[in-house]
Amino acid sequence: MPTRVLITGAAGQLGRALARAMSSKMDLLFVDTIQATSDVTLCDITDQAQVEEAVRSFKPRFIVNTAAFTDVDGNEREPEKARDVNTTGVEYLLTASGEVGAQLVQVSTDYVFDGTAGPYLEEDEPAPLSVYGRTKLEAERNVLENGSHTVIRTNVLFGPYTESKASFVGWIVNSLRAGKALRIVDDQINNPTLTTHLAEAICSAIEEGATGLYHYGGLEFASRYEFTLKVARHFHLPTDGISPVATKELDQLAPRPLKSGLICSKMKMDLNVMNATISEALSEAFPES
Repeated sequence: MPTRVLITGAAGQLGRALARAMSSKMDLLFVDTIQATSDVTLCDITDQAQVEEAVRSFKPRFIVNTAAFTDVDGNEREPEKARDVNTTGVEYLLTASGEVGAQLVQVSTDYVFDGTAGPYLEEDEPAPLSVYGRTKLEAERNVLENGSHTVIRTNVLFGPYTESKASFVGWIVNSLRAGKALRIVDDQINNPTLTTHLAEAICSAIEEGATGLYHYGGLEFASRYEFTLKVARHFHLPTDGISPVATKELDQLAPRPLKSGLICSKMKMDLNVMNATISEALSEAFPES
């Protein structure tokens, strides 16, 4: 019998990549707050009764939680919503997973760090700057302290599903095609991560029964400005309208970690997963561009 896996946030970029990676070898239940496709079951992770019903009826062996409130400035404006989604919802998933003996795989973020000394290893001490980072870190700690579960931190996700509101690549391409000028920060360093590669890494973690904390990201570290230039060139779009800007000039509500990114040597060694440069990942995600 195929392993049963419940995927939250199934309508998002990573949720869709997981569906593609797992559909041929696992028995899947997709849940989200919006029914983007007919195979998605409505379930809000901030509603404990809905979580319990979904988990009890499906009885998964694994739960992969990709649901999150990822609008960093929105987290500052709505801290109660941030905690409900990013922390309390995870507590509900933990409780429900315990009732059916499921292992929770929690997807987290490099925003648990302050960005003063990245890129980061799993052993580095978190020091979040924002509500988003603090709520995600609290969820991480709950997961790791309550049974044999898994936390996988990642950063700057992108993938082929550019219609998603969270798609940075989609925003870049649509803006440039519309002739808009872009001011992109050149002092935030990360290693952009292809969703399909992260989905494959999560599959490996499930298949190997991995527990504990892991980092996963792309092979190449770059500023958001450098990443944007690579995206524009891949899609054969003009770059003269793209200008660099310092983060402090944007006057954003939430502070951002600057020198960040994640070192994923532990996951590569333990689970034999691969990662790619930005250009390689763009070519894989958008081969016809």
